[in-house]
Amino acid sequence: MADERPLDAQLAAREEAGVLWLTLDRPEAANAITPDQRDRLVDLLVAASDLARSNSTQLTFHLSPTGSDPASYLARTGARPMVHLDRLGALGDHVLIAHGVHLDDAEVDVVSATRTALAYCPWAYLRLGQGVTNAGRHADLLERGGRVALGCDAENAADAIDVLRAGALAAGLAKDSRVDPTRFGAHTALELATITGAEAIGMDREIGSLEIGKRADIVLLDTDRAEFTPPSPDPVLPIIWASDGRAVAEVVANGRVVVRAGSCITVDHDELRDRTLQARDRLLRDARLTPRPRWPVEH
Repeated sequence: MADERPLDAQLAAREEAGVLWLTLDRPEAANAITPDQRDRLVDLLVAASDLARSNSTQLTFHLSPTGSDPASYLARTGARPMVHLDRLGALGDHVLIAHGVHLDDAEVDVVSATRTALAYCPWAYLRLGQGVTNAGRHADLLERGGRVALGCDAENAADAIDVLRAGALAAGLAKDSRVDPTRFGAHTALELATITGAEAIGMDREIGSLEIGKRADIVLLDTDRAEFTPPSPDPVLPIIWASDGRAVAEVVANGRVVVRAGSCITVDHDELRDRTLQARDRLLRDARLTPRPRWPVEH
């Protein structure tokens, strides 16, 4: 069953268990956190960053997918999130921040200067109406030499997990924001999904391109499909602008074939579908919800 206790009681229980939890997108959560708990959360983040840096590993966390994080940080610290975390020494090339949609000029400069990377999930921001068309600065960051990886977020945020679709959105949003059709082309988008994205997550020595010594990660597309006809002299253009994940025919991950003839061969699709339906029914039952369509639907 869902935890129906007041939020402050949930937080107290988590703290007693040694777990600190905070969702700034919920105003009541920010109000329930005490100043001492806030300080401990910040200390935890700084310590985690130091630990990751000293062990030559990566740290990732969410920040500023909406305008609530900047508003909260400004009210509590007098500075925007990236600026505040930079002052604490929590940023760096070992840090990957998910989203970073609502950044101002100073924050873009800080992210670029510290070599902090951003994971950019454009379809999720459009799906959730988080303001990327007005506030997104990911293309600006790239133009300043910053590090950006292309992502899709999770099913509960974006519905469609399709990196080619995300690449087209990233390129289109960048062009439209400047009214410049020559800005941020298909090649930049594909690089964000491959080698540039691999560098942003600190794995470009292992993945992101087909090179001797790297993992054998290969995606083959079915170019007999209509979107590839007639063939383009530059195949990257139809890959980003015309196709999507449905064009994927074969996938090899670290030398292992995982998709053949357009279907994943590592799972039993019928079994997975049955388990998914059972999980849906259980979740709706536990939450006492009965979703209804806007229009009449017959099954």
